[in-house]
Amino acid sequence: MKGKIFMYAFIFALLLMVFQYVNSKNIFESYQEKMTKQIEREQVLKDSIIHLNKELEQLKAQPQ
Repeated sequence: MKGKIFMYAFIFALLLMVFQYVNSKNIFESYQEKMTKQIEREQVLKDSIIHLNKELEQLKAQPQ
């Protein structure tokens, strides 16, 4: 009887560890995806700023 209790406790602990591993893996992948999207968005915004600065310099260079 005592052996079965330890076996069930071991199986429960093992299942709990597997659940925690899978859950943390999913959270990590979600975080990676969000970071990738934010990096891409940041690059688009930087490109927009560069483009707008070039337009501003062209407008400043034109005689009035």
